[in-house]
Amino acid sequence: MLMALHTGNLFAKAKNLKQATNIVLRCQSTVAMVDHGSTQTKQKAKPLCEMPSPPGWPIVGHLPLMMKNENKEKMDKMFDRLRGDHGDIYRIYMPGQGNMVIIFRPEDVKAMYAGDGKSPKLPGFDMFSFIRKTTMKDRYTTAGLINNTEDWYEVRHKVQQDMMRPKSALYYLSEMEEIAIELADKIQEVKGNDGMLDPYALVQEYALEAVGCVFMGARLGALKGAGDGKQLIEILTKSMALTMDLIFLPKLLAPFLPSYKKFVKYQEEAFDICKKHVDEAIAKVKDTDDTVIAKLVRKCGKDSAIPLIMGIDALQVGIDTTGTSAAFLLYHLADNPDKQELLYQEICDNIGPDGRMTESALAKMKYMKACQIESQRILPATFGTSRRAETDIVIAGYQIPKGTSVIRVGSTSSNDPTSFLNPEKFLPERWLRGCPERHSAHSFANIPWGHGARACIGQRFARLELYVMMVKLVQKYRMEYTGEAVGMRTGFITIPDKPINIKFIER
Repeated sequence: MLMALHTGNLFAKAKNLKQATNIVLRCQSTVAMVDHGSTQTKQKAKPLCEMPSPPGWPIVGHLPLMMKNENKEKMDKMFDRLRGDHGDIYRIYMPGQGNMVIIFRPEDVKAMYAGDGKSPKLPGFDMFSFIRKTTMKDRYTTAGLINNTEDWYEVRHKVQQDMMRPKSALYYLSEMEEIAIELADKIQEVKGNDGMLDPYALVQEYALEAVGCVFMGARLGALKGAGDGKQLIEILTKSMALTMDLIFLPKLLAPFLPSYKKFVKYQEEAFDICKKHVDEAIAKVKDTDDTVIAKLVRKCGKDSAIPLIMGIDALQVGIDTTGTSAAFLLYHLADNPDKQELLYQEICDNIGPDGRMTESALAKMKYMKACQIESQRILPATFGTSRRAETDIVIAGYQIPKGTSVIRVGSTSSNDPTSFLNPEKFLPERWLRGCPERHSAHSFANIPWGHGARACIGQRFARLELYVMMVKLVQKYRMEYTGEAVGMRTGFITIPDKPINIKFIER
């Protein structure tokens, strides 16, 4: 199509038939060279069966390896150990999933994403699609965005513009600031006499309140430790604990297992709580409203299930991803008092030690944004992403047949010393233009929000939640951490691998 348009433009410039004929011949030659080059690359590539692979079991392949508790909880470390034995690209086999190719290098990650079509498929979403289309089909008239079915594109197409527009998130700046102030006040109430507190549970409550404000038009009472907010966090915590066990199971076997039935029960409870609040929010929508829920209703219609499912998906993913990112961010600031002080000075320079957030101030706070990026580079909320190849592709000199799952171990890529000097150091300056410490890494070395059509659709809201939380807590407290280094425990969403006991000292 693009070649045809290009040829048409050249025809318009051609002065005679002979010149036009020469243009056609040149274009045909170019297409032939591109196709021939692609074919040559595939012909030279090694077959998948020659790709390195760790020893596996007959029939079940590497399922026992993947299901070991120590590997499930430190899956990034397991993949990294296997990388040391088998190189930058290797394969494992899982029953029901087939061959899964594991990659680390940014160039290989770019090649994986280059194979994306209109509706990229995420292997980890297969089980969610199955549950929503079978066991919970009475509730999910559309499977939303956490699925691999055909209606994914329709839903994404309808909601993407409003979700990804910067102004959509900034609309909630004052509401999020009020929630962050409530968080700061609660820290004051519950911290010990010595000022010590692990903030993880509280930042989960903060994340739920913020997501509820945006997608349900309601405060759910999470920070007050009561009502539906408290119940939702308990339900979703139980659900997440079961997720990794289900993802790798064959879909035909899963419904007979107790863990599947428990998971569905939790999902039904969460759905019903969310539906109550979203229905109330939709009923109150006015034509003049500029909220996300109002925009979705206007675009999809009041009878559409999309606003409801978007709210539920945002809650289920947003609580843990934003909560985890917030906990890691506070840890990095508390563990690096010099960087925390630079951030405090930036806050004071732009809004003062007690000032309120504004759009113009937010735009100027470059160091604050760099702190968020750097924290997520070191300890991301998800240790990687995946794709199911939609066509035959070549990665790192190996043929990857259509239908093969490819897993990007992003936490290793973003902590690789070949991309980031002294990667274990919290150095926000890496992300500031003009700084000597500015990184020169490949653009695919650190992509915590994913890439392409499946990139996190709520990332603007999540980032704003983190910015506002950071500002309000640093305004009120000086934070100190003197414990052991914190890592991550892997699951569908990563969580801290130990308590983050921070000392909160009022300024």
